[in-house]
Amino acid sequence: MPTTRTALTLLVVTAASAATWFAWLGWETGYRTLTDGSVTGPYSTMQVVAAGATITCIVVAGCLALRCSVKGSIAVVACTTVGFALAWGRDAAASDETGLWVVGLILLVVGTAAGGSAVAVLTRLVSRRVLQHRR
Repeated sequence: MPTTRTALTLLVVTAASAATWFAWLGWETGYRTLTDGSVTGPYSTMQVVAAGATITCIVVAGCLALRCSVKGSIAVVACTTVGFALAWGRDAAASDETGLWVVGLILLVVGTAAGGSAVAVLTRLVSRRVLQHRR
């Protein structure tokens, strides 16, 4: 059974992940036509990079808060993925008439979980290395 500290950490991770989507990506509403006639959007590169960097920081902070345990890291990645995906999915479902938002959601979940897992593993390795070096 998780401790209160663990549960609170995971709740904060989930909320921060959802807030990340709203802060960086939630306010974008349309596609843009560039001068060469190509269409881009709805997000700019800066928005996506900033959201990715923020999610990375959330995973690192969550893993460190839970002392980089394997179970804790898995839970942090799961909560990060759920928080971000729920925020994105809520918006996508409301604005998509084709039903293809489900495909986007699946891709988002897979990508966020894979990226979060890589960050969690690296965080665990670096933190163990730092602890061994201190001894």
